[in-house]
Amino acid sequence: MFELNSRQPKLVLMVDDDPLQIEFGRTLAARAGYRFVGADCGRAGLRAAREARPDVILLDYVMPDLTGKQVFEEILRSPDPALRNTPVIMLTAQSANRDEQRRLLDAGLAAYLYKPFGYHELLNVIDNVLVLSRMRERNRILETQARQSFVATARMLVTLLFAKDPCTAEHSNMTADLAEAVALKSGLNEQDALLVKLGALLHDIGKIGVPENVLCKPGALTHEEMALMRLHVEYGDDALSGVPHMGEVREMVRYHHEWWDGGGYPFRLRGAEIPFGARLVSVVDAFDSMTSDRPYRQRLPRAEAHRRLRAGAGTQFDPDLVESLFDTLSTYEPRRERSIDLQFLEGLAVV
Repeated sequence: MFELNSRQPKLVLMVDDDPLQIEFGRTLAARAGYRFVGADCGRAGLRAAREARPDVILLDYVMPDLTGKQVFEEILRSPDPALRNTPVIMLTAQSANRDEQRRLLDAGLAAYLYKPFGYHELLNVIDNVLVLSRMRERNRILETQARQSFVATARMLVTLLFAKDPCTAEHSNMTADLAEAVALKSGLNEQDALLVKLGALLHDIGKIGVPENVLCKPGALTHEEMALMRLHVEYGDDALSGVPHMGEVREMVRYHHEWWDGGGYPFRLRGAEIPFGARLVSVVDAFDSMTSDRPYRQRLPRAEAHRRLRAGAGTQFDPDLVESLFDTLSTYEPRRERSIDLQFLEGLAVV
């Protein structure tokens, strides 16, 4: 369990070349119950920030060696995440430069305060910034915990799939890599492409629930066996139902056998009713299935796979995504090693 409240008083660092302002800050801190450190220039302020590890930094904008803006930018470049996340309040007597203010606030500056200011005004700003800082720290801890849980669950599911059926697991692995490339070719940003990659990796996770005599049968499936096989989309959806932040991945698992013309399963969705990620996984899944050996047949030549995909464009597959797949394949080089690489999970934003 995390702890946000420390019994030790909060430490305020004030960086200002005006000794009167430093003395004012020291007096305010003492009256408010804060600890205080003063620095009379930007370089001294940076040293104090690194060594004293303050809870909040009051930073004068105009100083003779480094400006407040330069000090703030150095803090943002720090390799120490605690220092990078320390809230900074900029103190300035200059007239407002709205564009620069917006840039610095977007970069993470906590607040601006214009001189001259009174005791209560400065104290209110410090108190509010510290409250917001505690809230952000709590959110960072929650995000870390959620990410760790998310990654651990995804690893467990993939491990189960490999243990149940290495052939399906290898297919899912190759499909995931190609799906990410097609997603990027289709214009998705890196985060959304990684999400598609995860959806493709887990698209057949429901086959864990399919009997092995059906899953690994070397011949054609009977009508009853095909009905059992089709249940894998529901099993997969159920497997992910209790996992936080898996909503879009569940859609890819649930709908990747829907057809563009409505002839798929399990819900007979059509066209744009099918989520984009599921439509993309469907195309890539079909291509890798056709060009890989299966218990019931040898792999097809790539030219034949291309022919079948073109024939299915507009009926089984989203025609635009078929073209995106072909564009991707013209330059795509699959990874030589077949082992699964789950490092990409660390890059997913899950909160």
